[in-house]
Amino acid sequence: MQLIEVTDKKTAREFLEVNALLNRENPAYIRALDNEVNDVFDPAKNKNYKYGETRRWIAKDDTGKLIGRIAAFTNTKYINKGTDFATGGVG
Repeated sequence: MQLIEVTDKKTAREFLEVNALLNRENPAYIRALDNEVNDVFDPAKNKNYKYGETRRWIAKDDTGKLIGRIAAFTNTKYINKGTDFATGGVG
């Protein structure tokens, strides 16, 4: 398996497409609008970038077939109760 960071237009497109590929057999699947997904990762459109950053990756199998995606978010302003350090999330 390869984990490839999204750094260009090609991998950004694959990040959008992999979810549809994985759910193509699911009749209940409703694809999110590409521009709405892209807005999450656009610092000019997502106010959370003021205090954090995001990285995203696509996963491919050994033949180069898309098999998944993941994104990680950090927010230096958000502190969990009971801790004194910034928190991030993965989704």
